[in-house]
Amino acid sequence: MFRNIFILILLITVVTSCDTEFSVNGDYEEKPIIHFLLDQGKEYQFMKLNKTYLKEGDALEFAQNPSLHYFDHVEAVVQEVVGGSVVREWVLQDTTIQNKKENGVFYAPEQKLYFFKVPITGSNKLREDALYRLNVVIDNGKYEISGQTRLVEGVNLKSPLPNQSYAFMSNSPTNPEYTGTPISFSSGNAASFKMQLVFNYEEYTASGSTNKSVLWNLGSINASSIVSGTGTVFAAGEPFYEHLRASIPAKTSDIISRRFRGFDVVLTAASLDLQTYILTNAPSSSVAQSKPTFSNVEGAMGIFSSRYTLIQVKSEVTNLGTWGALNSYSLKELCSGPYTAVLGFCSDIPADAGSSYYCP
Repeated sequence: MFRNIFILILLITVVTSCDTEFSVNGDYEEKPIIHFLLDQGKEYQFMKLNKTYLKEGDALEFAQNPSLHYFDHVEAVVQEVVGGSVVREWVLQDTTIQNKKENGVFYAPEQKLYFFKVPITGSNKLREDALYRLNVVIDNGKYEISGQTRLVEGVNLKSPLPNQSYAFMSNSPTNPEYTGTPISFSSGNAASFKMQLVFNYEEYTASGSTNKSVLWNLGSINASSIVSGTGTVFAAGEPFYEHLRASIPAKTSDIISRRFRGFDVVLTAASLDLQTYILTNAPSSSVAQSKPTFSNVEGAMGIFSSRYTLIQVKSEVTNLGTWGALNSYSLKELCSGPYTAVLGFCSDIPADAGSSYYCP
């Protein structure tokens, strides 16, 4: 009996002494997170630097508070090293931009970035033969980040040349068919590539004209599938006109006309580190949620690497007033073909004067 009474008293003591308030948060260590890609095809080089955080309360509310994501004091320097010697260095400045996507739970559209500016042409551009070192000191030495990278090099668009037209229609006047244009490039030391076309046009209304554009993704290629250092992406004619029809609203009475103004051919080449980082951080389709992590910087999580954004501008017409970005048959199809006739495009190229699709 005494044994039963002792057990009962022990149970009561244990139950009444339990603290019903507990935290789901385990041990936490604040860490910097960095994302910095050098790109010799861009004038501004942007570094994104945030920190991890952990607080008791509403996580969605904390995600909307930008002050929780930034450090108070950041000193960042990029050095250009050639032959073992530092030949140039840039001290990064902070800025706030307004183009952060609003989708998601985190604060938008403002975001704080750090940057330096460098020419994209001439002798002062970033050098493909250099090693670039990054050094970041946070909150007067609380954290120090370092990393190094080389640039993506040896990547160039080979064809079509800037003065060559894209052919999305055959040149047969009696039996026209959709065709296409292969776009080839040298792969250099890059690990993966993305090809895009930006279709530029001008929309005329009674109040004036507006420049607009449509982005067409042509696909991605891994360097492992490229033979002899030359990659090729095929820009097919019928999908081109289908994409324009799906992306541009049909002409209304408010629109006088639309006029083609050329292409921007955009090739983005990624380094091996960047490709690895992207693949490692891609969403998992496996039942097992455990994933490896990848970081190539010391003192932080994230990446300091490179990519190259190569842009070839192809004008609507050449300086001789003849067809430029699109050949004559492709431009005629844009103006009067079954997919895009409803969009209201016309041609103001002098060589098309007198045709049914010439701009009034």
